[in-house]
Amino acid sequence: MRSNRELSINTLRGLACLLLVAYHVVGSEATNGLRISDGIYRNLNDVLMYLRMPLFTFLSGVVYAYRPFREGVANFMQKKARRLLLPMLTVGTAFALLQAITPGTNSSISNWLLLHIQPVAHFWFIESLFLVFVLIVVLEKLNAFSSSGRWAAVFIGSAALYVSPLYSQYFSFSGFLYLLPYFLLGMGVQRYDAFKKINSGLIAVAMCATLAVLFFIYHQWVPSFGKRALPSLLLGVLACLCLLSIGFKSTLLAKIGVFSYSIYLFHVFFTAVPRIVFGKFGIDLDVVFFTSLVAGIMGPIVLELVLARFNLTRVLLLGKAPHRKPKVSDKPALLPLMPLRQANAR
Repeated sequence: MRSNRELSINTLRGLACLLLVAYHVVGSEATNGLRISDGIYRNLNDVLMYLRMPLFTFLSGVVYAYRPFREGVANFMQKKARRLLLPMLTVGTAFALLQAITPGTNSSISNWLLLHIQPVAHFWFIESLFLVFVLIVVLEKLNAFSSSGRWAAVFIGSAALYVSPLYSQYFSFSGFLYLLPYFLLGMGVQRYDAFKKINSGLIAVAMCATLAVLFFIYHQWVPSFGKRALPSLLLGVLACLCLLSIGFKSTLLAKIGVFSYSIYLFHVFFTAVPRIVFGKFGIDLDVVFFTSLVAGIMGPIVLELVLARFNLTRVLLLGKAPHRKPKVSDKPALLPLMPLRQANAR
């Protein structure tokens, strides 16, 4: 049962990776990526705004619920800082520098003195997620999730903050408010076994139908919702729950999903190359898009396999714990032990 659930979660992680990389390949209309102003790529990119980062965050909440905080605040936060903040500082800074000196790109840094105080490009998500974990630890210590009713109260509070006018670009605080409800949702669904209490098939059908109606309403009559509007939250929540309740499994997507963090960190280093090179030769848009998409997925996977072999890069660039040094007792004997009877004979 656990392996099937992990396959489903990693499948959704892989899907989230595809959506994220595709988003940065297409980019915005004026400042980055392919700068497409209309057509199917542009339309899909805009619509999937309600799913990309909500899905990443929702799945983070689900995974956290497998191994939630129990005790040892310092140890827990140290591990989260290593896993999140260290790669953000090293890889994020490298990205900012490379973007500033590479022809054909647009630097996202307006004030280098505020580097990472004001988030760097897509690395805002990592900074925001760290703030989410800080709050989660506090709430866990206060027993705010000791029952589903208490969790619901916290979730409603996070939704109120989500739609509030509170805003600050410093330390990605606004991003924290944006991610918090989705993380709590994923954590709650897993911790309280929400889908075991109701037929998941019926949930999937009902949610997908509701989601389709809301998307139709949105595009027909209200085309100006922002990311932190209540309809946007509703769309994101329903989309995440719908995908999880379907229980879709794909071995290929799951294999991609295992490397989701590295793909998030490094995909931008790989998607830009085909776009810039092919753009100079007038290569067909579809070829550029799919080549950049594949590069943005495969490049980080190969890179992680290399970086994970060495403790320095493993820690600084991936945020993983260093390889454990074998103890003396772990070392295999140089020669097999001689059978006792044979030893006595000699």
